[in-house]
Parts: sequence; structure tokens; C-alpha cells
Amino acid sequence: MRAPLRGRRLRRAPGGILTYATDRLYAEIAYVAYYLHWSHEAILDLEHAERQRFVREIGALNTRISGE
Repeated sequence: MRAPLRGRRLRRAPGGILTYATDRLYAEIAYVAYYLHWSHEAILDLEHAERQRFVREIGALNTRISGE
């Protein structure tokens, strides 16, 4: 059984995947929201891979800035 995902109507989890590690999801949402000032809903509407890409890019920017 597939569970509907938040955000877009009628979008369902692929392959029956229902959950993602809650603590990690909260950490990713907080990280992206803090740096990009996006809403909770906007971040949850991102696909998993896209959200992780933003997390990596923000981390890379922080590393570059702190190294200067």
C-alpha cells in the first residue's frame, strides 16, 4: 500500500516507501529553512534527492566561507 505524501495532490511514495528517518528529515528541513528561509511546506515538496542536494550545496558554501 502506498501512502500519500504531503504537498502535491495525489503524489504517492514510490515502491511503497512510507517513511524516512524522522530525525534526519527534521535536521534537513531546519538546515535548509535556516539558510534559505524557505517554508516547511516548500522544503517538504522537494524530492528526497533534490533536498539532499540543497543540503550538500549549503554545506559546501559554508565550508568555503569558513575557510577564507
